[in-house]
Amino acid sequence: MTDNSQEFNQRTVRAVIVCLLVVFTYTNFFLAPKKQPTSPAAPAPQQAQQASQSTVGSPIQASSQPLAQPSGPVQVVGTQQPKHPTASDIQAAGVSYVQSGVSRIGISHLGARVQSYALNSYKAKQGDETPLDMIGDLHDSALPLGVYVGSENDELVRYTLTSANGAPVAQSPANLQIAQGGTVTLDFTGTLPSGVPITKSLTFTEGSYLFTVNVTLGRSIAPGQSVWLEWAHRFPVDKSRNAALSHVTYLDGANKIHHLSADALKVQQRETSRWIALGDLYFMSSLIPPLADNNAALARDGELYIGRVAGSDIGGNFTVYAGPKVYTLLEKLGSFQLERAIDLGFFSFLALPLLWMLHYLYLIVHNYGLAIIALTLIIKTALLPLSQASFKSMKAMQEIQPEMKALRERVKDPTQLNQEMMALYKRRGVNPMGGCFPMLIQIPVFFGLYQALLNAIELRHSPFALWITDLSSPEKLEIFGIGVPVMVLLMAASMIIQQWTTPNPSADPTQQKVMMFMPIVFAGMFIVFPMPAGLVLYWLVNNIISITQQMYLRKTDQGGVYWGTFIASIGIFGVGYILTLI
Repeated sequence: MTDNSQEFNQRTVRAVIVCLLVVFTYTNFFLAPKKQPTSPAAPAPQQAQQASQSTVGSPIQASSQPLAQPSGPVQVVGTQQPKHPTASDIQAAGVSYVQSGVSRIGISHLGARVQSYALNSYKAKQGDETPLDMIGDLHDSALPLGVYVGSENDELVRYTLTSANGAPVAQSPANLQIAQGGTVTLDFTGTLPSGVPITKSLTFTEGSYLFTVNVTLGRSIAPGQSVWLEWAHRFPVDKSRNAALSHVTYLDGANKIHHLSADALKVQQRETSRWIALGDLYFMSSLIPPLADNNAALARDGELYIGRVAGSDIGGNFTVYAGPKVYTLLEKLGSFQLERAIDLGFFSFLALPLLWMLHYLYLIVHNYGLAIIALTLIIKTALLPLSQASFKSMKAMQEIQPEMKALRERVKDPTQLNQEMMALYKRRGVNPMGGCFPMLIQIPVFFGLYQALLNAIELRHSPFALWITDLSSPEKLEIFGIGVPVMVLLMAASMIIQQWTTPNPSADPTQQKVMMFMPIVFAGMFIVFPMPAGLVLYWLVNNIISITQQMYLRKTDQGGVYWGTFIASIGIFGVGYILTLI
């Protein structure tokens, strides 16, 4: 303990502020999707325009050239630009559809690839009944579920749908509805350009986003070569920082999870992975290879991202997950550990139970805005003993400031000053660090809840009340054509009030002015880097109940603050409930 123990409190406050700044900086600069630079392998704009006039191909050549075999480096870029099928080519060859209950999958007979993958329970846009299509816009590149082996692929192979569940199909293309609790296996047969027969069997299960792709070649094309299955994904171009964050995720052979922002992915890289996934905060497409060795490759060019996993020299039984990132749903899929694709951060051990609590509270109140309010009030009540200890210590430090100032003026020797201050702390029963540790203990809870709310797909397109119609997006009330972030402004006002009601253990007027200025800084950050309405709602409720607790701590005993918290919590939740009825 030194004579600067008071400064420990000041440094702690600064550390908390820095931590919050890091959250916003990391989220908005390192995780936010960015427009990809053009790869050196991509043609110049003039060349690309000429190519588009003669072929309907993508400037990326990764989807049409095989990746190298496991013994060599990943070769992503080819030397020639092949033609990709046009939309009319795909329709002319025929598209079979499978309705699984949770999704409607369109399978093109040209390449036996996924032409569309609509999620029945998730809409593309709020207010639009069009289901979200996991395939997105791939009009100028290869479709997902391509098979690559050696120097050829099946993109232009005209497959024949020969059977469904082993029985000949009555009509091709087919339109199949999977019975409840049932499965369907579609067998597509064709011939690769080299003359090698190929069978691609896709098995779908009713009510599941997980399906299998079994590839079988009539013979091995060449020794040492493997069959690769590909999933191509294009992240939408969105200049807004509010877009869902794009991710590339893989679980490596050492069972370590890797989360990469889209622009952090190298142009080409090879990994030993148990699975790879491409997606955003809420949805993903994951490939699970049948082999355990050097079996995955990732590549990108511009906005197109490619994941490939390897089988054997004559085929492979691959597993694919394409759907929402719902933790409980992914956890039920067993040993794949796909739930780890949800990036809950360093404090995931706290974020996960908070996410569960949010879900169960929603089952009670049937509104995620109310669930966030209830969860915040529960957390603040549970942490009240820590808040109370911190408040008591800061108030005690504030009360002895005149004596500390007098000591500094009277005692000039640092060693003697330290001894005198220690004696003062002991005589007045003050712990100079007592206000810091309770605050530090609460920081992991804040980060855990932050990650839980940021990654909760349940908040997507989920309304709260009034103009707040999507808790996963920033809120703005249109006033005379101007979007006003009302909750952000209310949050800033609550932060200012909270500063007034919080004892300042420092007598330094400069520090006091800095602390009073911080609410304006945070409000500006929330406006410049808009945060989801669910997070702002949490912060606003947290501030309001904190102010209430501090007012009771100033005037009442321990029992009074608990009673006051209970009454205030009922009032805050009641106001929230009334707003949902308006």
